[in-house]
Amino acid sequence: MKMSPNIMRHTFRPLAMVLAITFSLNACAQSPATPDGSSAAQATDNSRPKNVIFLMGDGMGYAQVKAYRIFADDPAKAGMDPLPFDGILVGAVATDPLSPHCDSDLDRLGCEYSPYEVTDSASSATAYATGRDTVNGKISEGHDGERFSTVLELAAQQGMGTGVVSTSQVTHATPAAFVSHASSRRNYPEIADQFFDSQANGKPVAQVILGGGTRDFRREDRDVAAELVDKAGYTLVEDRAAMMSADSDRLLGLFAPIGLPRHWDRPDTVPTLAEMTRKAIDVLSRDEDGFFLMVEGSQVDWAAHGNDIAGVVSEMEGFTQAIEVALDFAREKGDTLVVITADHETGGLSLGRDHVYAWLPGPLREVNVTPAVMAEQFLAGEKPLSDVVAGSVDFELTEEERQSLDQAERESSAVFAAINELIDLRTNTGWTTGGHTGMDVPLYATGPGSEDLAGVMQNEALGRFLIDAVQR
Repeated sequence: MKMSPNIMRHTFRPLAMVLAITFSLNACAQSPATPDGSSAAQATDNSRPKNVIFLMGDGMGYAQVKAYRIFADDPAKAGMDPLPFDGILVGAVATDPLSPHCDSDLDRLGCEYSPYEVTDSASSATAYATGRDTVNGKISEGHDGERFSTVLELAAQQGMGTGVVSTSQVTHATPAAFVSHASSRRNYPEIADQFFDSQANGKPVAQVILGGGTRDFRREDRDVAAELVDKAGYTLVEDRAAMMSADSDRLLGLFAPIGLPRHWDRPDTVPTLAEMTRKAIDVLSRDEDGFFLMVEGSQVDWAAHGNDIAGVVSEMEGFTQAIEVALDFAREKGDTLVVITADHETGGLSLGRDHVYAWLPGPLREVNVTPAVMAEQFLAGEKPLSDVVAGSVDFELTEEERQSLDQAERESSAVFAAINELIDLRTNTGWTTGGHTGMDVPLYATGPGSEDLAGVMQNEALGRFLIDAVQR
């Protein structure tokens, strides 16, 4: 007899939990030998990480990773150059949220996991931060308003160093889910307030805060940045040089009103994601009790929402450099767990289109700034769009491409779309949506405890793993 979808849904997850527990108990019972001949049970201290670095590429699916691998490859050498994290791929993450009908009369069965829905960053980040599922739009809260404790809060309560680093505003969904609780991801002032108000052991829970978001922290009704400085001893830095020279155990870096400029567009006054990651590690690694750090490459998602392959590759480059910083630290110390994944895939990116069996990265290597900057330059000036684009790329535009660009309506989204279409056609890039997809995302891990991650797992299960990793 074929089981109905509802019966299967209710049956599978409890069964999966039983199997997971069984496998875990079996693994403990077997106590495999370590290199020195002792059992894993005897080597517990060495098998648990002192530090945990969790890196999230917002919107990063397998196609985004593959696109950057091809782009970064040296075409003069035989074969494909691996990315720094290719060798630590351990599995995949399913990012399914709770049913969106939890708060309505449409769901007669109550609030439940839904493999047929597509998550947003708030729901998925909540799963990673708390080990609990929720509906889209909620920040570390249940559909009924219950507050879920986060891994960062737990780490802070235990005296560990804590930090969030992001290329979006730090009040955006992903970093917010680790530090705050809100009924809506759009409640930016409320979220900003909690960067001071949410405290553990008399101190704000996030020790290092680096990213964008000046607009949300420095408001007419409340200056949260000033409170962090005056009442909690934080050093506030607002440019790259100040961040690099800061010598403080509590650091607040706000480098843009909202999100930071894209990696390819970054001026010298704004730190890269890799530089922010290195600074956060430098500060947090002073803590003898270890640390938990969340790093988000936020704008892979933003670029993919705009079907902007140049922006995606730009942000994958910045995120990859940040991953290298984390992996270098982990290799040097030997006591640090590094986990890398995504909250969801964005855009339904396709490397190949129109029945052509190829993806062509060459034109991307000749793009000097992202389409977002090209569009801004065009709208701020008087040159034809084709001239602006021609001045921003190293390949020569055809007459047909020039005409197509110059026919675009002089409006931000139309201009942006026209530039993206040019680059899509040049590279043979396709997209299925301007939103998120339900595709599984890659999971990478290395360091103490990483051997327990394998296969396909739910995002809330990975969240529970992270919480266990910081338990002392």
